[in-house]
Amino acid sequence: MLIKNIIFDMGGVLVDFNPTVSLRKYFKDEEDIALLLDEIFRGPYWAEMDRGTMTVDEGADRVCARIPARLHAGLRRMLDNWADEMPPKDEMLPLVQALKNNGYGIYLLSNAPLNFHTYRDRIPAFAYFDGFIVSSEHLCLKPEPRIYEILFETFSLAPGECFFIDDLPVNIEGAAALGMRGHCFDHGDAAILRNILCREGILKAQ
Repeated sequence: MLIKNIIFDMGGVLVDFNPTVSLRKYFKDEEDIALLLDEIFRGPYWAEMDRGTMTVDEGADRVCARIPARLHAGLRRMLDNWADEMPPKDEMLPLVQALKNNGYGIYLLSNAPLNFHTYRDRIPAFAYFDGFIVSSEHLCLKPEPRIYEILFETFSLAPGECFFIDDLPVNIEGAAALGMRGHCFDHGDAAILRNILCREGILKAQ
């Protein structure tokens, strides 16, 4: 089936996402950083924020209840300024522009908290997007089947006409189970991705 739509993940694809690097801007002790990685990013609260069952402020409160008081202020500063910790990947902008100029529908499918729209305009590539599905607004997460179904239903997309770009293999596998092909962008290299899109016949080789 002919590909007509390109679906992008956000973190790790359109923007940088490196929790360890972010934590080191606010904390110096490696044991503190390891603790915060476990409590914030590997614990249940990050997923609940992405699912929309907890706000970012509520997540911060829950984490603060589990960590030493001396870490509270730094944690809240980091979360309050989290948009600064997700700078756009500049090399992805011309690729998105090329896809849009070639007539593809461009959509976002991202696990992200309820404050997504407060920083959306800081990502230049989003100016070329036709629609956004953010997990917290639908109370489900990738790779759960329902979030892919919501994408297809909301924008009247046929799975076989979509190509999905995500940095996690499990999310690509979840899409494939519903008939949407894709590429795992775990390498983080826009040039490799462009070559993949050329090989798939989505873009022409330059």
